[in-house]
Amino acid sequence: MLEVSRAFGLGWLGRGFTVFKGFRLEWVDPAVIYVTGESGGGKTTLLKAFKRLYGSEAISMDEVEVDEDEVLCEAIGRDTKEALYYLSMAGLAEAYLFIRSYGELSAGQRYRYRLAKMFYKAVREGMKAVIVDEFCSLLDRTTARVVAYLTQKLSRRLGLTLMAASSHTDIAEDLNPDILVVKPFLQPPVVEHRDVTPKPFSLSNLVRIVEGRFRDYFKLERFHYKGFRPAYPAKVFKALYGRETIGVIVYSHAPIACRCRRMVFGSNLWDYVKSGRLLAISRVVVHPKWRGVGLGVRLVRETLPRCGADVVETMAAMAVYNPFFEKAGMRLGCSYTVEYDEALRRLDRLLSRYGFDPKLRTSWRMLYDWLEKLDSEKLEEFKRNLSKLRLPRVNRKTIELRNRLKTGGPVSLHSLATYLFSYPSPGMKYNYYYWLNPRVERLLQPRRVAA
Repeated sequence: MLEVSRAFGLGWLGRGFTVFKGFRLEWVDPAVIYVTGESGGGKTTLLKAFKRLYGSEAISMDEVEVDEDEVLCEAIGRDTKEALYYLSMAGLAEAYLFIRSYGELSAGQRYRYRLAKMFYKAVREGMKAVIVDEFCSLLDRTTARVVAYLTQKLSRRLGLTLMAASSHTDIAEDLNPDILVVKPFLQPPVVEHRDVTPKPFSLSNLVRIVEGRFRDYFKLERFHYKGFRPAYPAKVFKALYGRETIGVIVYSHAPIACRCRRMVFGSNLWDYVKSGRLLAISRVVVHPKWRGVGLGVRLVRETLPRCGADVVETMAAMAVYNPFFEKAGMRLGCSYTVEYDEALRRLDRLLSRYGFDPKLRTSWRMLYDWLEKLDSEKLEEFKRNLSKLRLPRVNRKTIELRNRLKTGGPVSLHSLATYLFSYPSPGMKYNYYYWLNPRVERLLQPRRVAA
């Protein structure tokens, strides 16, 4: 230090400068306060002052402790529904991410996980404020905007004061702060108090939803938790941001029989199915960086009247935790929990006999990898034994595959894995949603509607 001081003529203590002088800021909890400005201007200094003011009633992101081995959905929330809520509101709305450990995440994903955990801890411990320095600085700028939008929504819903600081100005619109503090380097801060009203995500008006082709689904299929492609596609629509496909919805021809459809309408509505006037939403996929800003709701709501069907239905497991189909205008018909009946027991016993853990049957990839490792003799033996099982019909595709197995016809490993994966695991919960075109609402009156 002495050498540097002498070299530049700074004297013993160097030359100091004042960051804040006579600065006063007033707000009412809960509020969203965003501090921005040039690096070195004093943003972190102001956040430290906020922390001293709140004391133990505030938590900063630096105080969040994380273990490398902790699994995301197990370390946050009192139950699965709450865990998925916090993770989704931090921009981590991917099924496969829910079951990963912290050590398996990228730097950007780690940042968002710690953000989610900070909010959960603040609520659990009854705190008033959360403090985040270098807010979204690690993230690409589109993801940063999405996370800023979700974070302000979460803090306002939870009644927490959010104090965030960053040198980036592009996220201010989506953070929608009650108070914006701009702190230039070596200059007094500029404070703007705002009358805040809820706003849509800033980039939403640049997204167009147009009719697409099935091949458009291939661009995003890796982001869907189901590892196989939907059967019998009828209509496809895609969401475009510029030329980039950021979302897709696939309407498929509905299965001939559906237990939940019979429960709601009293029949399988065969006339509608056979004529193609009853379609099923088989996939809704949104690019991970765009999740949480209402794009999934838009894909459903804007395409329902454009798909050409009189009746649209869907069975969804994720909708148990995120009811976006209802937000899009569909009605909840019933909920269904898969029972562990004798047919599923026989299937699980057969899988166990050939060295596969039935609990892993929810993963198409694990089924495919296991089948690939079986030698040809074992595989043919397994197919013969599988063809003898009396399993329920799931859809037309499973009926075709079962008939092929019985007749000894060719069945690819991909199709075989899909066949095994199509049978739900015991205890899985599904919601059945439906939509009626206004022209048939008077003709089709549901017998049963979920409360």
